[in-house]
Amino acid sequence: MTKSKKVWLGIFTFMPIVLVVAYLVLIFGSVFLNMPQTEGYEESSFSFRAGIGLAIACILLAVVISLALLIIYIIHVNNNPKLDSNQKLMWILIILLAQGIGHIVYYFVEIIPSGRKITDQTPH
Repeated sequence: MTKSKKVWLGIFTFMPIVLVVAYLVLIFGSVFLNMPQTEGYEESSFSFRAGIGLAIACILLAVVISLALLIIYIIHVNNNPKLDSNQKLMWILIILLAQGIGHIVYYFVEIIPSGRKITDQTPH
């Protein structure tokens, strides 16, 4: 895997976490900032609906990216020649059961070091 692909994969690996944080900020911001405006009114304000709409867009984008990453990481685990069948099964279970955290751990443990050569550092 080239360095640029690793960088893009790293960016997309952390993107769902960033989008979930943005979702929470938008939800709480929309509710608390528009609370005085909506007191006594039947209709919600435009800024409230826009904030909720952006929050829903953020969470939907996070879901799509997370599903795409799930497929990419499972394919990478399956095609990784360094892993035997038990390690492949272990990584697939980690990626499936610990979705966001599993992606990050696999990225740092298996993808980033794959380009580095291991040299023997024993003194002669």
